[in-house]
Amino acid sequence: MVFNRIAKAETSNWPRTLLNIFLDVVFPPKCPVCNRLFELAAQKSDSEHLPDGATEILDPFAESSRLLTSICCSECVNALAGISLPMCTCCGATFRSQQDKNHLCGDCITRPKKFRMARAAAACDAQLMAVIHRFKYGGKTQLATPLGGLMLSAFMQHWKDEKVDRVLPVPLHAQKFRSRGFNQSYLLIYRWKCMVRAMGLDLPKISIHPDVLIRTKATVSQTGLGRSQRLANIRGAFSVLSPEKVYGKKLLVVDDVYTTGATVNECARILLKFGAERVDVLTLVRAV
Repeated sequence: MVFNRIAKAETSNWPRTLLNIFLDVVFPPKCPVCNRLFELAAQKSDSEHLPDGATEILDPFAESSRLLTSICCSECVNALAGISLPMCTCCGATFRSQQDKNHLCGDCITRPKKFRMARAAAACDAQLMAVIHRFKYGGKTQLATPLGGLMLSAFMQHWKDEKVDRVLPVPLHAQKFRSRGFNQSYLLIYRWKCMVRAMGLDLPKISIHPDVLIRTKATVSQTGLGRSQRLANIRGAFSVLSPEKVYGKKLLVVDDVYTTGATVNECARILLKFGAERVDVLTLVRAV
């Protein structure tokens, strides 16, 4: 590992190279997800990983994968998988058959959702859920930027040409916020503006408001609960602190994981009650 770093060193950047070599020896890089030691991939400069003639980073998904290679091992990075088509036009659930077109799934037909549509950045698998678990419960907040980049990529794909007045992260109750120390839904998107500027992306202004939607009930974790239990647990858990920022607006609710959709659907219900014109949903992961 050390000799590889020396061989790749540029003489013009030798102080940083020596520092990195020292850090590799004393603090060898360990994947925050699987805890295995791994060799850092050679990081290309921004100009090196752009297509010929390009002057900006055009794909946040690819850029996020690149950033993750400086934090996680290749096995965990390679676990990222995009959402495949066809999918439900409302909740974004994927269908097993690859021959069909996008259409409403049975659940959205029998249980109409309050939100207009929900989309996710990646499909759920054990490896990716391990990444999220380390970020959410293990305090590995450095994962927020690359994971947030994946969500920005999905936002560009599904909402680039649509107006979104406000982006609202799903809030935590004050008690859980004090315990965890951060709201993972907000951390995933708080650097979006910086990413848009750094990548030179042609996007309308992104207006993020973490203090509009609030959680008024300290619910138990939805993990492990069935559908009916999730619905009962989350019912009445949210309210709106600033109704004037909701009324007549097109809103995007952001969360980390979509399982049954009970949480984001309840958010949409209360936002529509306060006069929102439309509520859409974006999550990092969609259960399949």
